[in-house]
Amino acid sequence: MNRNVFFFDIDDTLYDLEYPFRLAFKKMYNYLPKNIHQIFLDFRKYNNEIYDKALNGEISMEYLCIYRTKNSFIDNGISIDDKEAMQFHLVYLDQKKHIKLEDHVRISLDYIISKGSEIGIISNGPHKEQYNKIKYLDMYKYVDKNNIFVSEDVGFHKPDSRIFCYAKKHIEDNLILNNKLQPYDIPNLKYYYIGDSFENDVIGAKISNFGSIWINHRGYDIDCEKYKADFEVKTFEEFYLLIKSII
Repeated sequence: MNRNVFFFDIDDTLYDLEYPFRLAFKKMYNYLPKNIHQIFLDFRKYNNEIYDKALNGEISMEYLCIYRTKNSFIDNGISIDDKEAMQFHLVYLDQKKHIKLEDHVRISLDYIISKGSEIGIISNGPHKEQYNKIKYLDMYKYVDKNNIFVSEDVGFHKPDSRIFCYAKKHIEDNLILNNKLQPYDIPNLKYYYIGDSFENDVIGAKISNFGSIWINHRGYDIDCEKYKADFEVKTFEEFYLLIKSII
């Protein structure tokens, strides 16, 4: 009988990333523009353009933070300089302490645990920032600290299959060490990766032989002949129903 292991992304998967962005804008400027959603989408677009370069050390994280804020604001008619862009980043970082699990994600996690399946996290980003989010989201209720894998610690980042393989090997070792699994049960483990990014999460999962669950709640239209998600859902409620159908 197969045993399921569900690895999750963090940002815009476990929680709505737009929520702290809105909080930060309101705190810094004391109002919310009507096009705040578009500003956020542009912010994410500019972030994704050069995030790999930041992870690879080709540019600094500070440059990334200024670049994504400054360009997204200017595109939407808000004049801002580098100093103010960095100030916004710091406010944005601070407001992430208010993040919370999306409701249907929370009940999905409860359901996964109730069925005896395992949960892990594979995330790109700096160690401190990602672990702070895990703490704010109270994820230690669901995931063992030894089943958390952050790119800065591992040395590889999604979609590189090496971070997926590293996580897979370590969770198997942890299950055996904790007497939750015998070595002969390893072939019966079924791995899934759940995330919002097609490029990092779906492709990374597919090339690593994980089942891929794409939470496409932003409604991206991506035409890729080589890779297809095993499951695509457009809402978090659909995700919960999918989880119930898998287990």
